Amino acid sequence: MKTCRYSQVFIVDLWCFMLIEMDPELFCKRLKEIRTQRKMTQHDISEKTGIPSTSISHIEAGSRKPSLENFYKLIVVLNVSADYLLGRTDQYSDLGTDPISKSIQGLPESEREMIQKFILSLQKT
Repeated sequence: MKTCRYSQVFIVDLWCFMLIEMDPELFCKRLKEIRTQRKMTQHDISEKTGIPSTSISHIEAGSRKPSLENFYKLIVVLNVSADYLLGRTDQYSDLGTDPISKSIQGLPESEREMIQKFILSLQKT
């Protein structure tokens, strides 16, 4: 896939704008809140994202801001919307008001993985 230099510049500019717009204290609070709700340690996040656990500690403490790449890794691993972490919404994800999705969001990662395996087994039949 070929990328245009202008699209790369746009993405970087958009990320800079998002960082300016974000509430740093709320970002740190929500990042730690979601991680602990998922029953994950900083080390767990580090293993799944490739981000050093010391960097995750600094990000949660507010002494560093994540790069765009690391921010993306965090929202994927934590299964949370970017808007929630940036303080733009109070919804964890973009899943809307589906009660099943909302219930699953609050579960630890291990339980969400079990549910995902169960759903995949149902789809095979």
